Amino acid sequence: MGLKVVENRHLKGNDYLLTVKSDGETVKRIKPGQFAMIQVRTKLQFDPLLRRPLGIFNVEEDKVSFIYRVYGRGTKLLSQIEPGEEIEVLMPLGNWIPDTKDNYLFIAGGIGIGGLFLAAKEFKERGKNVFLLYGERSKKTLSALEFIEEYGINFKVYTEDGSFGEEGFVTKGLHLFKDFTWVACGPTPMLRAVKEIAKENGVECFLSLDRRMACGVGACLGCTVKTTKGYKRCCVEGPIFPAEEVLF
Repeated sequence: MGLKVVENRHLKGNDYLLTVKSDGETVKRIKPGQFAMIQVRTKLQFDPLLRRPLGIFNVEEDKVSFIYRVYGRGTKLLSQIEPGEEIEVLMPLGNWIPDTKDNYLFIAGGIGIGGLFLAAKEFKERGKNVFLLYGERSKKTLSALEFIEEYGINFKVYTEDGSFGEEGFVTKGLHLFKDFTWVACGPTPMLRAVKEIAKENGVECFLSLDRRMACGVGACLGCTVKTTKGYKRCCVEGPIFPAEEVLF
């Protein structure tokens, strides 16, 4: 569907916040942990052809937001789209984070915060005991900090260079949250470490995986994930998987 861009502003480093205005029915169907396939060009352009997958970062009334990091040509073009323009957005896609427990620890590595913030916010609003660990390389790239503070989510920051919060990796303090259900999103080495620490401590854990996607609806088989139950499509059977099923 073609949606009007409300905001597309620079946050920190190479990170941007994209907000589009959607319809009420679509917004009602969005669940924490789902994603969208976003057109990275205006209608006047034809290249690049394929959309890019972005986690649904936040929902406020009829506005849906995404945090994204400029890596290559596609996301660079996306960062140049102006408010008032229309882009094609396919959402919501994928499965979602199960809301069945009382205590949730969200573990966000870098731009992985884009896939977890909505869950942390909404689960807190539902009366869950929520804590967020947010890891980045430096204070200069803590692009979601303002939103975490705005919504009063309990959190702790880890930076690799020690410029903000505690120095070290975001996995550093996981052993303190053995009574929580863990949900992690971030780079593969981080997710691998979270899975191992969860296994060592007997903790229920889910991983939100990021894969290159062409269609987002399971047709192209380009985003398969190797699991203990065979290969699964990240866009349909995921992006949320039980950690013990994922084979790295």
